[in-house]
Amino acid sequence: MDIRKYAYIIIFLSLGVYSVNAQKLTRAERASLFARLAEDEKAVAACAKATRDEQIKKFGKPFPKLSGHCWDGCPVRVVKPLYPENARRLKISGEVLVDTIVDEKGNVVFAKVTKGTDFLRQAALEAAYVSQYQPKVTCGNKPIKFRWTIKYYFYPDM
Repeated sequence: MDIRKYAYIIIFLSLGVYSVNAQKLTRAERASLFARLAEDEKAVAACAKATRDEQIKKFGKPFPKLSGHCWDGCPVRVVKPLYPENARRLKISGEVLVDTIVDEKGNVVFAKVTKGTDFLRQAALEAAYVSQYQPKVTCGNKPIKFRWTIKYYFYPDM
């Protein structure tokens, strides 16, 4: 085995340990996390409404939304998942969607696969948990939790 295979094995094992620990939320902890996320999403909506109202008052119309850029909450590091050897051998390919919740520091605290083949799901989850984002803030510069969806593409010739 060459050094790259050892490095991949070490990374894979460390990702697996991290994801197992991150997913062990009790039902109460998960409910609390989603409740706090809902409060933060309401704060963002109120902030967006206040900004829009201010623009209408000042300029007579709201500014157009810019697409393709996230002002805060942008990915800092989206980890590429390791292609599972069984999936590679069977030439299984496809897209895996992972919905995540990111905390105030930019770390993924919850991830759930919403679309994808069973062979590829665990690798996508492990990669999602070690991805990082810029913290997202409200109008008052209060850091908040937010949702983010990651698309992973797996192809046998990767």
